[in-house]
Amino acid sequence: MPVNLLSIFLFSLFCSIEFPLEFNGRVFLGKYLNSDTTRFNMDASAQMRCTMVRYNKLSFYMEYRDDLDMAEQKGGVSLDPRYSHYYVTGGFEYDFSKIFSHFSFIHDCVHDIDYEVEGTPVFNRISILFAHNGYHPKNVVLTDEKFLWAFVTKLYPHWKYRGWDVNAGADYQIDFNIDLIYKFFDKKPLGAFTNLNLLLCRGDMTFYHQDFIRTNFFYKNFSRRIGFEIKYNFYNNDPIKNPGGLWLLSAFVEF
Repeated sequence: MPVNLLSIFLFSLFCSIEFPLEFNGRVFLGKYLNSDTTRFNMDASAQMRCTMVRYNKLSFYMEYRDDLDMAEQKGGVSLDPRYSHYYVTGGFEYDFSKIFSHFSFIHDCVHDIDYEVEGTPVFNRISILFAHNGYHPKNVVLTDEKFLWAFVTKLYPHWKYRGWDVNAGADYQIDFNIDLIYKFFDKKPLGAFTNLNLLLCRGDMTFYHQDFIRTNFFYKNFSRRIGFEIKYNFYNNDPIKNPGGLWLLSAFVEF
């Protein structure tokens, strides 16, 4: 009886597929330390990521993130939402042991809240990342590595869909992001690191920066950590959100 090689291959492939449902996330609440809080008062963010399917070293994941920007207005309103920024990501990752890479599609949009003139910048971009394996969300809390790095580039295709640009609201074309982390203190369960993040985005007529440095202090328990950080936005000229020159003090939880 002839052996059906295709059936054997498909059976072997199916047996090698895993559905790990690994969840990682981060939640933080931050207060700007500037004296004028009419535009930049507080930031809040919630992020959830799930590795859904894995085949050997290749995996598929999805991620959701929601950033809320708050400003202080007159009349005693100190936590007034002004912008809400939503991100939905789906993509593939490949583990090269010492480094990992992803190829992802990101849809995000910024929604004005209680604005008389509506404006909703919408972005659809393709992200390509190479990073140290300890930088991965499932490893970053547990790793003993002192130095972590990541390089990301994102493409903003300006395709037309029914006459509408899929990247409407800003003239982004392509950006390059370098993220460097150095853990200078690690005495379990306590730790601290410094993070330098440099982002350069090419627009139609100019370049935009979103550069910051932060110091993070945390308490770690198994695969979770809680702590606070101080962040300085030393150079930012982004047309969507520009807290350049401002300090942000935050409390966070990661898992």
